[in-house]
Amino acid sequence: MTFIRTALAPCLALLLTGCLLVPGQFEAELMITPDGEFAFVYDGEIRVGPDDEQDRSGSGAGDTDVNGEDDGMGAAIDAGMEEAAQIFMGGLNPRDEDSVRAFAEQLQARRGWDRVDYLGAGLFDVDYSVSGRLDRDFFFPVVQDFLLNFPMVAAVPLDDGSVRVTVPALMPPPSQPSSGDATREEEEGPLGSGTFTLRTTAEIVSTNGAVSSGELPGETVIRWSSDDPPEERPEAIIRLEP
Repeated sequence: MTFIRTALAPCLALLLTGCLLVPGQFEAELMITPDGEFAFVYDGEIRVGPDDEQDRSGSGAGDTDVNGEDDGMGAAIDAGMEEAAQIFMGGLNPRDEDSVRAFAEQLQARRGWDRVDYLGAGLFDVDYSVSGRLDRDFFFPVVQDFLLNFPMVAAVPLDDGSVRVTVPALMPPPSQPSSGDATREEEEGPLGSGTFTLRTTAEIVSTNGAVSSGELPGETVIRWSSDDPPEERPEAIIRLEP
């Protein structure tokens, strides 16, 4: 819990500069058995870098000083942000199409990334699947070369034998304060657009998702959707068998 809060703080700030992978339209599902086995699938879009064409080409053009002349500061800021992005992203330049295309090929070769199609403008269409045991923290996505990863989905074992599942992909993005009030944040929708489904036959301790019965005997299905996001972070706590 503490780790997630600590990790999300710098990650959310970096989302504004396009230095992290963020969700687009997606469908994702996590299945957890009472003994801690899990299977996870993600089918949909992931974006890297700014999602605005002007931002991708550089936002410094046209910045002027008090006399209305180009002061050169915008270009310097863009260069600094580009350098920072490459440092945080293992050499990936999110504004360079060849660099992003090569990154897609690298992802395709890694475990779990069954399909990575680069659609252009920093947008990928991916199929990801992985299974294992929750004897350690699980985060998606994790790119080894990145100094920081934004967890769209997290499942963290707790000391009492339960597992906390959170879905940051359906949390609102950080908002920039308005010029009139530095403390005010505009209300925004979730980062991603889609649905996350959690399936389990284990005991549900608590959740703020929509709960229904599954197809298997004793199975509980919990869903969160960008169409009806919870006011708080999407979360469920599941108690595993000793």
